[in-house]
Formats: sequence, C-alpha cells, structure tokens
Amino acid sequence: MIIMNSLCALAFGFALDMILGDPGGNMYPVRLVKRMVNKLEEMLKNAYLDAPEAQNMAGVMLVVMTLLITMGISVALLLLCYKLNVVVGILAEGILCWLSMSGKDMRRYLLGVFRSVRTDNVNAARRYLRHLTDRDVDKMSSTECAKCAVEAASENAVDLIVAPMFWACLFGGVGAVFCRVVNIMDNAVGFKDKDHIYFGKVAAKLDDVVMFIPARLAATFMRWDAAFLKLDKKNAAEIYQRDKRRSPSPNSGCTMSVAAGALDVQLGGDEVRNGFLTRRQRIGDDLHPITSDEVFWINQLVTGTGATMMLFVAVMRVTAYLVTLQLIK
Repeated sequence: MIIMNSLCALAFGFALDMILGDPGGNMYPVRLVKRMVNKLEEMLKNAYLDAPEAQNMAGVMLVVMTLLITMGISVALLLLCYKLNVVVGILAEGILCWLSMSGKDMRRYLLGVFRSVRTDNVNAARRYLRHLTDRDVDKMSSTECAKCAVEAASENAVDLIVAPMFWACLFGGVGAVFCRVVNIMDNAVGFKDKDHIYFGKVAAKLDDVVMFIPARLAATFMRWDAAFLKLDKKNAAEIYQRDKRRSPSPNSGCTMSVAAGALDVQLGGDEVRNGFLTRRQRIGDDLHPITSDEVFWINQLVTGTGATMMLFVAVMRVTAYLVTLQLIK
C-alpha cells in the first residue's frame, strides 16, 4: 500500500502544480530554505579560515546542516500525518511533492517571454526572464532573451519537473524534497566564482549526482515529445549524441542538446552571472536565428516532458506494486 500511497500523493502534487503553480508568499517553503541556506553560508564562511581545505569543509557543513534540517522536518511531518490518517498522510505527501516542483510557473514565465519577444518589448522580456535564470539579463537584446529562455527552460525541465518526480518515484515526497533542496543549494553556492569555487564544490557535485539519471530520462522524453510535435526529431537525436557533453555540467547538456537539435538552433556560448563571465561551448548548429517561435516550442517540449515523466512514474509504481503482490503470494 505504501507504493500506491506515494503514487497517489505524487499525482496529487503534480495536479496541484499544473493547476495552481507555486503558492508564493514570504512563507513559501522554497523561499524559507533559500533564506536558511544564505544565513548558513554567511555564518559558515566566516567561521572557517579563508583557505581551500577550510572553505571546502565549510561547504560540507552547509550541505549536511541543510539536509538534516529540511529532511528531518519532512520526515517528522509525514510520520505524524500518516499516523493520524492515511488520507491525511497522502495529502501531506502530495503537498510536499507540489512544493518540490515548479512546472506551471516556469511555463507561465516562458509564455511571458514569448509574448514580449514577439512584440519586441525587451524590458518585459527581461522581467519575465529573471524568474527563469540567475544570469545577468539587464543588457540582453530581444534575441538574447529568447535564446536565454530556451536554454533556461531546457535545463529547468530537469531541475524543477523531472528530477523531483524521479526521486519521488523512489522515495515518495521525502525524495522530492531532497531533490529540490539539493538544487537550491547548488543554485545558491554551486557556481564557480572566486567566493564559491571551494565553498560550493560539495553542493555542486551532489547536484550533479542527484540530477544524473533524471537529466538523461528528460532528454529521452524530450526527444519523444519532439517527434510527437513534429519537430526535427532526427536532428535532436544527432545533436544529443554529438553535443551532450559540451557543457560545464555533466547533466545540463543533455536536454540543451535535444532542444537545440529539435529546434534547429544553436545554444550555449558565453554567459554572465553576478558579473562573472562563464565561457561555454556551443551546442547545436546555427541553422536560423532564435525567435519567439523557439520560446513557444520549448514551452511545449517542457510540458510534454513533464507529462511523459508522470506517466513513466505511474507505470513504474504500478509495476512495483504488482510485483510486490506476487512476491507476497
């Protein structure tokens, strides 16, 4: 029954995300975790010596403390709710899954970029884009905003949709929370500037491990969706095989290469975060400029990838349930 309870909870959480999106507000748990990570960062970086080994240990402490606090609260909440009533437990677990995903809001901001780029309203495009990426967008043109939106969406499809569902498939709502917290830590301290190159190393490596399988599942499902949408499925497969390793991360190149191939565009290149320039290899072939049309289609690809992942999880959970019944007999 635990297997099916978790499946019902994930389906409930997925439906809440599709219908309601992020709840927002100052008490939104994701924002609370971000603030906690920032406070721990400030405290731990100052508590350790400004040396590579010491800052690396401070980063380890950040990861351990953040996971202990968030996972402890999540496990205690689920144990209490399931002890009260199974339905209450399923609802609580579903809410944890909902809070760990962010599909609807990502699609909403993508549509905002699409409409803004289409009408050449660059200020509005930048405003929507800030919700999709932590890059510096203030000087981007409309075309650059469209390109950045496609890149951010292809990466976030893993982080905010596929990966939480994958870990929920394995460990229920607690798995989804674990995945989202790891991603929050990576986004907060995992980038390689002079202040975080050692402090954020463990958080970045943990995120690489957690996202490894989900990134490849997402790339597979995105190729299927490209075929369903009658995009360039052949080029998507070819660019994936050729360019999936052309990224600083072992995972982000998977979905970016599929998106670049399916849309017949070129992604990657230099990007700026907090004034820090990162040079990235080019992914895909520059067959035509990136316009609002590509933003529209990446939105469709992300939506289809999320739906396919939900179906995949349902099949896996039902199969596990049936196998368990046979073993019990």
